[in-house]
Amino acid sequence: MTIILAPGDSEPGQAGVPQTSPTAWISCCILGALWGAPFIAMLLWSLSTQALRSVLTLLFTAILVTMPLAACARTWRRFFQWTFPLWVVAAAYSTCAVLSDKVPGSAMALLLSGASWEEISGLFGVWQQKWMTLPIAGILALYLVLASRLPVWPVLSRKITAVVRVLLVLTVPMAVYAAQNSAQLAAGVALNPIIGSLMFFGVQMPRAHAELQGKLVVKAPFHAQRTGTDEEVHVLVVGESARRASWSAYGYARATTPYLDGLKKDGEAIFLRDAMSDANLTILAVPMILTGLTPQQTAPGRHLGGNLLDLAKEAGYTTSWLVNQDVGVSTLMGIAADHLEYPPDLHEGLFSRRTLDETLLPAYRREIARAGHARLIGMHVMGSHWEYYLRYPKSFQRFGSAQRISTLSSATTDRSKVADLADAYDNSVLYTDWFLQQLIEQARALQVPATVTFIPDHGEASPYLDGGAVGHGSAHYVPAEFEIPAFIWVNAAYRKAHPEKVAAVKANASKEIRSHDVFYTVADLMGITWPGAAPERSFASERFVPDATKQHLARGVLTTRP
Repeated sequence: MTIILAPGDSEPGQAGVPQTSPTAWISCCILGALWGAPFIAMLLWSLSTQALRSVLTLLFTAILVTMPLAACARTWRRFFQWTFPLWVVAAAYSTCAVLSDKVPGSAMALLLSGASWEEISGLFGVWQQKWMTLPIAGILALYLVLASRLPVWPVLSRKITAVVRVLLVLTVPMAVYAAQNSAQLAAGVALNPIIGSLMFFGVQMPRAHAELQGKLVVKAPFHAQRTGTDEEVHVLVVGESARRASWSAYGYARATTPYLDGLKKDGEAIFLRDAMSDANLTILAVPMILTGLTPQQTAPGRHLGGNLLDLAKEAGYTTSWLVNQDVGVSTLMGIAADHLEYPPDLHEGLFSRRTLDETLLPAYRREIARAGHARLIGMHVMGSHWEYYLRYPKSFQRFGSAQRISTLSSATTDRSKVADLADAYDNSVLYTDWFLQQLIEQARALQVPATVTFIPDHGEASPYLDGGAVGHGSAHYVPAEFEIPAFIWVNAAYRKAHPEKVAAVKANASKEIRSHDVFYTVADLMGITWPGAAPERSFASERFVPDATKQHLARGVLTTRP
């Protein structure tokens, strides 16, 4: 191999190439700028977003990472060629951090782990800046071409060795200062686009995959069996922030649920007239819906054990879990469905996801069409979560105007905007009505017994209608945060196959139904039995006994309502 010494050394060049070839120097400078770009981008971004110790950690880890890589490569050509894959990953990592204003972490890992290739390619299809693929490809090609043509300069020339020694000396005080705060030190390590990307793909991604497979939650088998063998389809929709008194199906003056109003009038759906949420926070309410644990049994750190999807799988059902929500709630319960759908959201806001619930419809149609097996399709949707005006497309802006509402409007004391909040909320209910229509009409087309059960996690207080109370999660009992709408739709085939269960639901519809009753009820509707089954907890059973404790979790604290 012919070696051309780096400028600054006294030996002359070889192979007829000038020692200070301008072209070679320009190529080397361009490659250095490209290779350092991810670090520079992270540095500039972190100066305004991170603590000083974290910034210094980025600097000294960049030095400590680059030096050994360069020393092992021995020549600059090999260095740039060998580290090309690292550079590509680091560039993607820093781009993601700068654009999303946060370092890729567990949320991003869960998003990527839960997304299918079809969804990722679909995102590319709607990407507004597809034109950027050409310059990106050009930059990658330029890097490879320049690296391949770079003279074989040794890395450790005399001048570079001197510079290295100075940089290594400087890392000592930076490391000592940064180490005084372990949290900021760890944050700084994550800022390093090479170390951070390796940690992301080597630690975060495997953990996210394990979470989505339910492998991190300790579970005990139910020993469940199914009483029948015929194909049935059961759909459970867990809604969000649904205020019962804002649904026209429950008497609200505005026609916010026109489709459901028709189902109620025709007797196709059985509406629960006194459904109550067990908690006014999603992180507590949804686990109780899917595990059957009561407020008294729910405590921080408690092992939740198995959930409804585990029970269904044991009994022979094929399970699906379609999520347009904080997937952390699902991983908390260790939900491990046969088919998972978690659409990517590139514009997630301060409070929650911004993708509309309708993004789940293609997956729902696919799952409901999987004929030949008994199926449980679970859905966790955004429903009417704040920010209300982001929960529906413009075509559903039927009530009022959302022009004066912003992210912080939920905390407004401006009474002129309170009515706007109520308008936006009602529009979100109207959209939920349409969304549920899509689900039910798809299920209606089935020839096998089918049910659709809807229950939200909790209610929602309206400052316009509930005396100034806002949202949910209050530390005390606010009726609107716990009084929820809920219903069960059953098709003609199910009514014919299980008339006794339909009759029981109708008989119990006026009784107080709690969130934790849903677990036993849906299992009952599916014909599942197990040693821990409790017919008195299923409102699809004539033996149902309502919970009379009047106890709920208000912001996590066990509270007895008046």
